[in-house]
Amino acid sequence: MKSFSIYIVDDHTLFLESIEAFLSFQEQYQCIGHATNIENAFDDIVRLRPDIIFIDYHLNETNGFELLRKIKDANLDCISIILTMRRDTQIRNMAKEMGAKGYLLKSMGAEQLIQSLNQITALQTGFYDSIEEDLKLKDANYKHLLTAREMQIAKMVTEGISSENIAQLLGLSLHTVNSHRKNILRKLNAKNPIDLVNYLREIGEI
Repeated sequence: MKSFSIYIVDDHTLFLESIEAFLSFQEQYQCIGHATNIENAFDDIVRLRPDIIFIDYHLNETNGFELLRKIKDANLDCISIILTMRRDTQIRNMAKEMGAKGYLLKSMGAEQLIQSLNQITALQTGFYDSIEEDLKLKDANYKHLLTAREMQIAKMVTEGISSENIAQLLGLSLHTVNSHRKNILRKLNAKNPIDLVNYLREIGEI
């Protein structure tokens, strides 16, 4: 397994130290230095030649794009990754245009960080977008809000089948069917069958 050296640029000391501590337990990734400002960071990067550079978007009175521009102008062979709390597609697009290979949100967990790093190093010429990945995950969760039984009953409700008939067709008690219907509306934050129809259309079930 190939290993990668990492340099971190972040002016939040606690976050910086947490990332360094976490990376120290990873066999594939090794932190070889850090800085809290662009000047020190660029000098170190030229000298140490890390494989991966984490760049915080917000750096005191400037932003990480200044360092990203320096790295690009110097034609340094490294993987630059913007690290930020901002879910901003405009900043994401600018980072990509300036040569960054990834846009990671600081809100992600440790395991997700490693998974993202693995994808970024595997992509090589691609771009890892944490905002897009978050949207995909939320979309997947949205599609699976209901259990298989609840989905079955939800479809029958939208077809105009009464609770009594649903109970008879599925071999369930009327109480059980009504409980399922209440749970369906609660999970979807729906007020009526029209909201239910709209949900099923959104996820491609009708």
